[in-house]
Amino acid sequence: MDILFPDSARIMVPEWMVLRGGSRRAVPLAVRYGVFVHPVLGLTLIDTGYGPEVTERPDRSFLMRAYARVLGIQLRQEGAPAMVLQRLGYRPRDVQTVVLSHYHADHIGRLREFPGARVIAPGAAFADLRGRGRLGQLHHGYFRELLPDDIEARMTPIEAFPRLSHPIFGQTFDLGGDRGFLAVDLPGHALGHVGFLFPEKPRPLLYAVDVQWHWDALKDGRFPGLPASAVYSDRGAMSRSCARVRAFAEKGGAVVLCHDPADGPHGL
Repeated sequence: MDILFPDSARIMVPEWMVLRGGSRRAVPLAVRYGVFVHPVLGLTLIDTGYGPEVTERPDRSFLMRAYARVLGIQLRQEGAPAMVLQRLGYRPRDVQTVVLSHYHADHIGRLREFPGARVIAPGAAFADLRGRGRLGQLHHGYFRELLPDDIEARMTPIEAFPRLSHPIFGQTFDLGGDRGFLAVDLPGHALGHVGFLFPEKPRPLLYAVDVQWHWDALKDGRFPGLPASAVYSDRGAMSRSCARVRAFAEKGGAVVLCHDPADGPHGL
């Protein structure tokens, strides 16, 4: 099966918030995650999208309730991992591996639904976030309540995998051991933020996750300003990551973004 990028939820925002010079009209941002079968990792998810843990759970923290209310998250039942997996002939318990790009709520929101899965995630960022106080964690969009209680026992750090050099992205991590599924450092958006490269496809594919929210912002350098840019962990690093992703597209690569309003991969 080829990799799919289902949409777990929608968030309506003014276009100017994700695209410098954009209009005031509301645009629907997607909240995607990936699903595919790998010969070594098995049935694999890249992130998990939003879920009821964020929007509905009765014992959510006050901060989680405020977060969900401010964003006005609209879950898409047909895009929930369990529903997508069912259409593909699988059950949630069949998921063997969940790979995390970073620790924001829209990427770990359903992780508890896969208690039997191995988790591969940025290790240094996890240690950093775990050691911060409540305000420091909130500043970086980290909600510990979304992570399973046994996350440390189940997690393998991305940094533990063999390293390969790439002409555009430099050091990458060979997550599948076959050079066909690589983690790529794309810093700037969040602590530990990584993308995922499928270099062996006929047209190499990069899931660049949250390097930008809108393809035109990446393609044309129309990076949003405040308040959207306030969530960046490092604006300079973000610009450099965007330049690498654009260079990849200019070389003929296909790019998928988590939140872009348009479906399908982009290219130049």
